[in-house]
Amino acid sequence: MGTTSTFLCTLFFCGAVGLTTSPAQGRLHCYYCSFAKPCYPVPTECQDDEACGISIGTSEQSELIQRKGCLPRAQCLLPGHATYWSRSYALQHHCCDQDLCNMATSLQQPRSSLLPTLLLMASFTWGGHLLH
Repeated sequence: MGTTSTFLCTLFFCGAVGLTTSPAQGRLHCYYCSFAKPCYPVPTECQDDEACGISIGTSEQSELIQRKGCLPRAQCLLPGHATYWSRSYALQHHCCDQDLCNMATSLQQPRSSLLPTLLLMASFTWGGHLLH
């Protein structure tokens, strides 16, 4: 087996068992910003029982607010409530379990593996001859 084949097999195996994105190596890091606009997210470290999240609030007047940060995992699936500038907001929480995965305005499904990205990077590194 050549070097390229060994590299691909290693990447595939790591992606298949989730070693490339495992947050178990330490505490999760997430972006944090309050409801204030504009949001200038700052990386922060979560507690062991927390996930990264975006909380989106809607008022009775259909005004939207958004907060990013660490959320207790048990809170991720539950609706919430917040008061901001004397207005009441119903909150929906969107959580993810990868470092800094809560950067987007609205969270997409978190990817379970970095394998496609790593394969693409490896392809460019070896001049596109990796997958031939």
